Amino acid sequence: MQLTLEQWIRGLLTEFRRQKVRLVLMFTVIALTMLVVGIYVPKRYESSTTILIGEKNIIEPLMEGRAVQTDVRSYGRNAREILRSRRVLKDILKTGEWDVDRMSPVQVEALMEEVFERTRIQSVGANLLKISYADSNAERAFKVARRYAELFIKESTETKRNESREAFEFIQNQVKQYHEKLLEAEKRLKEFRSSSADARPGSQTDVDNRISQLRQQNSETRLRLSEELERERSIVRQLSGEAVFSVQLGKEEQIRDRIAELQNQRDNLLLNYYETHPDVVSLTHQIKELEESLQYEIEQRKNMSGSVDKEKTVQRSPLYQELRRQLAATRTQIATLRTRLRLTDQSLSEELDRSARVANSEAQLAELTRDYEVNRNIYQDLLRRRENARVSMELDMKGQSIAFSIREPASMPLKPKGLGLLHFAVAGIMLGVALPMGYLAFLMQVNPKVRLPATIRQDLGLRVLASIPPLYTPSQRIFNRVVTLILVMIVVAVFLTYGYVGYLRYTQQLVVPPLDVS
Repeated sequence: MQLTLEQWIRGLLTEFRRQKVRLVLMFTVIALTMLVVGIYVPKRYESSTTILIGEKNIIEPLMEGRAVQTDVRSYGRNAREILRSRRVLKDILKTGEWDVDRMSPVQVEALMEEVFERTRIQSVGANLLKISYADSNAERAFKVARRYAELFIKESTETKRNESREAFEFIQNQVKQYHEKLLEAEKRLKEFRSSSADARPGSQTDVDNRISQLRQQNSETRLRLSEELERERSIVRQLSGEAVFSVQLGKEEQIRDRIAELQNQRDNLLLNYYETHPDVVSLTHQIKELEESLQYEIEQRKNMSGSVDKEKTVQRSPLYQELRRQLAATRTQIATLRTRLRLTDQSLSEELDRSARVANSEAQLAELTRDYEVNRNIYQDLLRRRENARVSMELDMKGQSIAFSIREPASMPLKPKGLGLLHFAVAGIMLGVALPMGYLAFLMQVNPKVRLPATIRQDLGLRVLASIPPLYTPSQRIFNRVVTLILVMIVVAVFLTYGYVGYLRYTQQLVVPPLDVS
């Protein structure tokens, strides 16, 4: 059924008259309940403090690269863990004057958890940290917030000092260990160099140069030996031929044949060598000497008469004597070259063995040197780090490494935060009116009782001739008036109660014991 606004209002008024006792009682209960809740709800006082971390000072640019600066953001990230430690929370319980002596360990743990839950830690800026604490006691909220700031600065400073001191002590121990390792490596290197002559610098280069020189000498000696052997065979052939031809021919012809043979050899050598080659020069001198001998023999032949004994001709032949002299010299040179070749091969073998020893010694020397250099580099790096750690420790001990300052100190909270008595009072009046009205509207929708003549006309399509209002006896009227008066008095009493409580709160005469955490 669709009702107009006027019909709705008339229906609500009619139903209100019938349900006035219930509705007024609902209003009274709701209003007074909200008022009591507003009076006894625990007040929430919050005090906060702001800490400035890492403010720039003159030490930082002067010690840049020498001292290790602590990252400011690490304190912001670790502030929650620092303040949640048992040592800090026990100090907070002592500051808040909780009677922890009468509590069991489980209750103390629960109390610390609840206290920390009412603690709020925020990063409100790049270097700003805000610590807030809420409590039902304003003085305790102020003391706890202030103590939180003091403990945070104290714990952070002490943690940084301990960290710097432990870092310095650790690096100092490492420096001692690597100093001993460096001395040991230096001792092993020195002993190896003293005991091994092949471990000296440049030994491998000397050995390589010596091997190369010996190989070159060996090659040259073999070449000269081959030449001398060939020379020996040639001289032997010449001697055999000279002995035969000296008997049959005259001395002149022997010399001419020898000259021709030497010229032939000289021409063959000039095909491969220059005229300054020792063999070419030697043949040239021999040819010249033979030509002089030939000229001498020609003159002697002219002056001599008769014949010469064949045996004397052979023995006195200058060419034969020269060839025998050359053969002896050549064989002496061959023996010398063979001895030189044997000594060269022996020296080359010794140098190759020495090269193997030098390579082994250099490998050991390289390993010892590498160990020494690694230990030396680490030791020098640790020395620099130790000095940096020393400077950092000195700065931390004097409080110059990182600065803490309270930007905004904690203050005594004068007003509670959150919902107060006024909010609950207004909510009580509004709910006291809204809930009964909602109940009436719901009742009109659900209860099919006919309350208005328009309902009969719209639902049944019947004409309503007249409506008869309820008739009351004189006693019933008096009773209704008395009930109405009582209800009005109840409503007035509710508003007077609101006014009186507000007056007491305004004059601060309303004192309600706070609900302690413990």
